[in-house]
Amino acid sequence: DFSQCPTPNPVSVTQAQGLAARLKKAIGPPPQWLTTKLAIRHVKLVGIGGDMSIFRLAEELCGKAVLTAPDVLLAVENMCGKTDRDLRTLEGVPAAQKMPHNVIPKLVLLYVVLDLTGAEAVDFRQCNGNLPGVFVSEDLWEGLGGG
Repeated sequence: DFSQCPTPNPVSVTQAQGLAARLKKAIGPPPQWLTTKLAIRHVKLVGIGGDMSIFRLAEELCGKAVLTAPDVLLAVENMCGKTDRDLRTLEGVPAAQKMPHNVIPKLVLLYVVLDLTGAEAVDFRQCNGNLPGVFVSEDLWEGLGGG
């Protein structure tokens, strides 16, 4: 009941696993077009967002911009058991410091999506606003023609 306690922290590994199971059931299988597209060798999944995005949080905790499901799962496990105070004092992780109550939910959601889609990884690109981020990343358009 978030009206009584506005944070889920500390979250146990069992609770995080339960959230993952509930999310997988709620989201369901990905559409066929997506799994087909992700199976193409040169296609990569790109995550764009700002300083508080799900991808920035995972990048800060994993120490890299290209994130795999096992990377994110390890971050989830490492954040389990931490209080809001613990998360607010994590050095080099502003996304956790500013919004500690969102750490586990965001990481679990990212893990579930990567797992359900079978994506090899997601490549995080920092931007201020999602649409401009897609347009200014020329390498995202390489090989698609029309240049």
